[in-house]
Order: sequence, then C-alpha cells, then structure tokens
Amino acid sequence: MDRRGFLKLSGGAAALVAGNVALFSWVPRAGAANVTINLSIASSNLTMIDGRVLHVLSYQNATLGIQPTIVCQEGDTLTITLNNTLGTNSAFAIANTDIRTDAAANATTTFSFTVPSAGTYIFHDDLNNGVNRVLGLHGTLVAMPAGVKNQPFAGGPTFVRQYKWLLGNYDPVWCDAVQANGDNYVASLANQADSFEPKYFTINGASFDQTHNANTELMGAVGNAALVRMLNAGMAVHSMHFHGNHVEVCSINHVNHADYRKKKDVIPMFPLDTRDVLLPFISPPDIPLGEFARGLDLATSPQHYPMHCHTELSQTAGGGFYPHGMHTGIVIGKEPLTEPDLTQDVAQL
Repeated sequence: MDRRGFLKLSGGAAALVAGNVALFSWVPRAGAANVTINLSIASSNLTMIDGRVLHVLSYQNATLGIQPTIVCQEGDTLTITLNNTLGTNSAFAIANTDIRTDAAANATTTFSFTVPSAGTYIFHDDLNNGVNRVLGLHGTLVAMPAGVKNQPFAGGPTFVRQYKWLLGNYDPVWCDAVQANGDNYVASLANQADSFEPKYFTINGASFDQTHNANTELMGAVGNAALVRMLNAGMAVHSMHFHGNHVEVCSINHVNHADYRKKKDVIPMFPLDTRDVLLPFISPPDIPLGEFARGLDLATSPQHYPMHCHTELSQTAGGGFYPHGMHTGIVIGKEPLTEPDLTQDVAQL
C-alpha cells in the first residue's frame, strides 16, 4: 500500500504533507486557524471482502475519498461546503455536540463552526432514524490539542503513533433497496429498523482479512505506545477485545482521563460512541511467555495477538471465523513498514 499524505491544516487552507515518520505528521500551532473543506454527498460503490459491491451513500472529498477524516486543531474555525448530489435531503451533524446543518436535495450549502475541544468525533447524517448514517454517511473529525502533536489532549498520555478505527456495519438488503428504489427510499427504511440485518462488519471500510493493513493493524516496538481512536458509526453494539493485552482508556465520548485511566481488555462500543485508548506495547505481564522466558527477544521475535469483536453478530458473519467481521492484529516488537495515515481513503485500504 502506498504511503498517503497526512492532512495538515495551517494558515486557513488544507494541504497534504508527505513523509514516513512514526509520529503523526501534524505541525501544532500556537493559535487557531481558519480551515476550509469541500464535501460532496453522493452515492458510491463499496466492494466487500467477498467481492460483493454494495450501493452506499457517503460524504466524499476529492483528495480524501469517501468517509473522510478531517484533522484540525481545537478552536479552529472550520468552514464546510456541502454539495448534496442526492435526490433526498441530507444533513451534517457532529455527534454529541450541537453542531449541525441541513443539506437540501440537489443543493449546495456552506456553514462554519468552531472546532470543539481536542478529541475524536463522528460526523454523520442524522436523518431517517440513523438509516442515512448506517448506509455510509459518516466520517471522522480529529481535533488535535493546541500546541501538541503527541497527546490526545493537553495533559494526556503521550504516544508514538495513532490509529483510527471507524466501525461500520452494512445490510446488503438495505443497500440494494436504495439502489433499486432511489435515494428517497431511505425515508421508507426509517420505519423498518427491525428489518436491519447486517452481514458485513468493517473497520475503516474493510473486513477481515483485509483489515491487516498499515492503517488498522497495530504494530510497534516495545514501549512505543499507540493511541487508537475508535468510533462506532453503525447500529450494532461492538465489544473490541484486545486479546492478551490491556489498553488504558483515555477518553469516553469526549470525557478525558488524564490520570487513573482504567485498564481494559474489552472496550464496549455503542452506536455513535467514540473512545480513545492507549496500547502501551509491552509484553502482557499475565501471559506465559514460553520461549520468551528462555531468552528470545521481542525485537527479533515479536509477539502476535488478535483484536476481535466479541459481539455475536460480527463473530458469526459469513458463517463464522470472521470472514465478514471485525478482526485485525496486534504485533508487539516490530515497527510497521508503512506508517498509519488517519486520512486514508477507505476505498484504498
């Protein structure tokens, strides 16, 4: 996979910064900036692990692709131009905030807002009882702390690299129905919530085993802590199990924990949840080390662990063994060959 640029926002314009570095390529600023971005609201195709092509709805950016990630700094003024190409009304809302605007069918609107405090946010279309969001109209806003590049918030823990796990689930029957009946059919699905039966469960738009990529699989040298920003844009509840490891919970829905961070091996993710956790990249103290106890070095013999969702729906999707589900890897003692890029287009994963 080719290295993609990171989104750098400074001086009021969005630009791409290349570079293969461990720490997220973000240049912190002392003060706020004016930032602009264009998003189209459109239909698109998303190819799933078994080759099936789903008709989805999505926010799209010419550079960042579908389900984009916008990275900026807390306190920035963010101006977004929404071009709704769908034949149905849409919206842009940031979950758990009062930031919201409507986007009429086949129309363009521009609005501005102040970026909230440092953290991880889902932006989504909140119309039609969540149907628009689940069909793909969602993305990620990362607000970096002012003047800081290696902490999730001022006074928070430090990390060497950071990852984004945008969780989604897709019901192909719903996708086919919108494709067959047109954009306005989303309003009909709003009254059919009980019919939702997701068959595909994704992290950053991909299912196992396509989730073993640089943007999703957690890799690092011993002691090189990683921040994992998790967002649940779907309708299902997920339980992210860091098998054999414990992570420190840094933030739950924008409530930050600078001290006394709970250590968990399973992180529940309810719809529209955002939770940031720190994986310390140390050998789990309660795991028998076997060969490692006899002198093998993690640097030359890295440890491999799975990360998988404990929710039954995603465990048994496609017949079991996660063929359509949420599963990726954790590798302790090995640096990634390609650094994770928060702004990677999900279609390129």
